[in-house]
Amino acid sequence: MIRVKVLLLILIAFATESFACDCGLMIMEESYRKADFVISGKVEYVKDKLNRNSRYMKIDSTYWERGGYHAVLKVDKVYKGHMLSDTIEIIPDWSNCDKYFKIGQTYVVFGYVDKESNYTTSNCSGTFSKEDMESKRVFEKLKKEKI
Repeated sequence: MIRVKVLLLILIAFATESFACDCGLMIMEESYRKADFVISGKVEYVKDKLNRNSRYMKIDSTYWERGGYHAVLKVDKVYKGHMLSDTIEIIPDWSNCDKYFKIGQTYVVFGYVDKESNYTTSNCSGTFSKEDMESKRVFEKLKKEKI
């Protein structure tokens, strides 16, 4: 019986690890180079609440009141790329690597344009909140050198 419990614990440990997002190590300069666009924008609202059957809503039905993954941002600065509007919508792919955006916060978004011309980003792209002082410091240095 103890062996069965130990085996179950090992299986659970490996199963949960397989759901994690594995980004590897990417420096901000590489993130900037790979991104289709880099912008600064404030999260106006999220559209996650429209998908009430998602697994996120089942876990915490109020999480979208604080933020979400399907975010609409008001762009205040374009560092790279071209935006067709001063408001963009970040379309999640509903994976474990999606970026969680807090309503009212300003982010520097390192993003991509997918095959359907949607704007996307992820936890692995380098996107950060301007409240993250270390990332902000590194980005300011990068701007002086590259932008």
